[in-house]
Amino acid sequence: MPHSLTLTIPEPCHESWAAMTPAAQGRHCAACAKTVVDFSCMTDAQVVAWLSRQAAGATCGRFATPQLHRPLATGATTGWPRTLAALLALLGLGAAAPAIAQIPRPQTLTEQTLSMGIVATQPQAVLPVRVVQGRVTDASTGLGLPGVAVLVEGTHYGTSTRADGTYELDVPTSLHSPQLVFSSIGFEMTVEPIGLASTVKSVNMKMDDTLMGEVVYTDTARWYTPRGLWQRLTRPFRRQTNR
Repeated sequence: MPHSLTLTIPEPCHESWAAMTPAAQGRHCAACAKTVVDFSCMTDAQVVAWLSRQAAGATCGRFATPQLHRPLATGATTGWPRTLAALLALLGLGAAAPAIAQIPRPQTLTEQTLSMGIVATQPQAVLPVRVVQGRVTDASTGLGLPGVAVLVEGTHYGTSTRADGTYELDVPTSLHSPQLVFSSIGFEMTVEPIGLASTVKSVNMKMDDTLMGEVVYTDTARWYTPRGLWQRLTRPFRRQTNR
C-alpha cells in the first residue's frame, strides 16, 4: 500500500548555490567536497525514488521549503528499507557533512512563494466576471458611435466601442451596484447602472451643448492704429493750414 516519507534538515548549509560548480545531478560543493543533489524541482515520487536507489551514507540535497516537514506521498511499494536508510543518513548528517543546502523559509507565505532561491510573487487571483454587451448610439440620429470609452466605475475594467457602436466588457461579479460610464468628445458623459444579472446595456448619448453653438464677438472698445491716431492728433493743424 502507499507509504509516505517526511524530510527534515537539522543543520542547513549556508554555502552559496550559485558559487558551486555545476554537476550532473546538481552542483559540487568545494566546502564539503560532495555533490549537492538538486531535489527542488522533483516531485514527491521522484524524491523518494531517488533516495531509495542510494546506498546507506550521507546525502547532501537542495530542497524547496514546501518539500520539508510534510509527508511525501508515493505509490511505490518497493525499496522502503533503502529509503529508510537514506532518511536516517540525512537526519544524522550534522556531524559527518554539514553542507546540506536549504532554501530559507519566506516570512510571508500568503503573498509570496519561494522557488529555486528566488522570491517570486504569486499571480493575483482572477476575479469571476460576466460579459456585458450593448450598443452606443447618437440620440439625435440613431447611428452607432465609434470610439466611445466604456468603463466600469471605480475599477480598471474598460473598453471602447467598435465602428458600429457595439461593445463587450467584462464586469466583476463581486460588485454590488456596478455602473458603466460612457464618455466621448462632443457628447455628454452618461452613467448607467446595470443589474446584477444583466448582460445587455445599450445607451443613447446626447450632444454636449456646451461645446456647440454660434460664436458671438462683442466689440467693447475701438482700437486705433498708429497712423489713425496720428491723423486724429494732427487734424486741427491741417484745418488751420487750409484756411
